[in-house]
Amino acid sequence: MRQSRCIVRVVSAALIVLSVGCATPGVEVGPAQKQSGGSPSANAVELQGMWRGSFGQIASVGDSGRIHGDIVCQISGDGTYKTTWITGMVAGSTRGGRLEMSGTVAARGNLVMFTDSSSGSRMSLKRDGDTMYAVVIDPATKRVQVALDLHKVREGQ
Repeated sequence: MRQSRCIVRVVSAALIVLSVGCATPGVEVGPAQKQSGGSPSANAVELQGMWRGSFGQIASVGDSGRIHGDIVCQISGDGTYKTTWITGMVAGSTRGGRLEMSGTVAARGNLVMFTDSSSGSRMSLKRDGDTMYAVVIDPATKRVQVALDLHKVREGQ
């Protein structure tokens, strides 16, 4: 029994390290630095529109419950965005809720950078066509890592 707990912990730690390494860069804490290369709206036209997706905690510690939920993100042609994180109820707690964020968005190759206007924090997602994904620090708790994916909503969907 003791050996199986140790194996589970080692495997869990390895998965966390692997997932964080594969999804970086994620969130950069602190004020956003000025982006070189012009206006944040330089590539906003191809990002413009509604994006929907989900997020989920990549590892639970103890009986803390699993943070998960849905994301809706509206990107405008002027390089601004508004995102709503809707956290589902976690068994045994009152953590369900919603968090709204807004700011600027810019694309550099396959990297899409969201800069929050209220905190200055930055979140970077990888983009593959109509999908964006990353492992980031949960903006609501600022403690746990969540995997997130967003998919562009096409007209008629």
